[in-house]
Amino acid sequence: MASTLNATDRALMLLPFEEWVSLQTAAQRAEIDETAAISIVRAGRRRGVLRTRGSGAMQQVMRVYPNPRRTSWN
Repeated sequence: MASTLNATDRALMLLPFEEWVSLQTAAQRAEIDETAAISIVRAGRRRGVLRTRGSGAMQQVMRVYPNPRRTSWN
């Protein structure tokens, strides 16, 4: 693992592992606004780090991979 994390990796690693939380809670834990959280969640899903369920205000996220992870094209 790299010695420094970029902002996206840092935000993803602040989310609880294997625990569903609301998007609002995820934003609070990562200390970002909800608009930024939506982008972080999208990146986390592409990387295989997060799962989501629900939509809109009811959306929940769960970190399913313990470390930062990048696909070969990122």
